Amino acid sequence: MNDALYAIALRNADRYEMLARRAEDSGDDELAEFFRRMRDESRENAEKAKTLLARRVAE
Repeated sequence: MNDALYAIALRNADRYEMLARRAEDSGDDELAEFFRRMRDESRENAEKAKTLLARRVAE
């Protein structure tokens, strides 16, 4: 379960990157920057989730 949730969170980050690239292709750098911030937050949240879940499994 640990790895599956982590993988889902990382896929969300990948989706934000895809949206950022589409925004760039459309010439909307502001929107691209927004999606990249969302991507970075998703990656950070994935790491936090991984840590929390690992603690729960260890308990």
